[in-house]
Amino acid sequence: MIRTVALIGAVSLIIFAVFQGKKSSENYFSINKIEIQGSFKYISKNQLQTDYESLIGKNLLTTSLSEIKTVALLPQWIQSVEVRKVWPKTLQVLVYEHEPLAYWNDRKIITTGAVVISLKSILNLPIPKLFSPEDSSDIVLQQFELISQVLSLTSLRIKTLKLDPRGAWVLIFKNGIYLKLGRENILERLQRFIAVYKTDLLGRMDQIISVDTRYPHGVAVAWKK
Repeated sequence: MIRTVALIGAVSLIIFAVFQGKKSSENYFSINKIEIQGSFKYISKNQLQTDYESLIGKNLLTTSLSEIKTVALLPQWIQSVEVRKVWPKTLQVLVYEHEPLAYWNDRKIITTGAVVISLKSILNLPIPKLFSPEDSSDIVLQQFELISQVLSLTSLRIKTLKLDPRGAWVLIFKNGIYLKLGRENILERLQRFIAVYKTDLLGRMDQIISVDTRYPHGVAVAWKK
């Protein structure tokens, strides 16, 4: 019932504007207000108001929703938007932000949707850090997800994962342990470490500096003096 009344009202406004002439129609439906809604965890509402200034003055009647969405999606933290026209002069935009998965290199973030965002300012987020050559974001993200799955049944969590230019992987856990994984059989080596960790190292993690898994049948442990 409410939608029907709103539709009738909108149609009435359009008919009124048409009878008033083209120039009157352009003025009558000129957007003068943008209402923005969302959680705003990683981007400010004020910043979005500034980013959407180009929509002010557009004709609400003749501007398509797809054209409005193209502008609304431009800010890099925006994953998707829902747009609604509120006659005669208001635009409502519901914003959904990207969810950060991990830092990548010095000033970038990889989102849960595998989108890379360049940071304009430093964000202090409780997420892992990934380091790799600039052209290997897909590789490091895939390896990060696989390693996270292997670790999911343990108390170990990734603090930093590095892929060096030679193709070797290094993993640093949140408890500070430095794990050398090398370039081959990464998951097999990680599982071997987990087996040793559960049987021999679990109660002595604070005494360990690093663990080297680049051996065919075991690991090498560097102990604190």
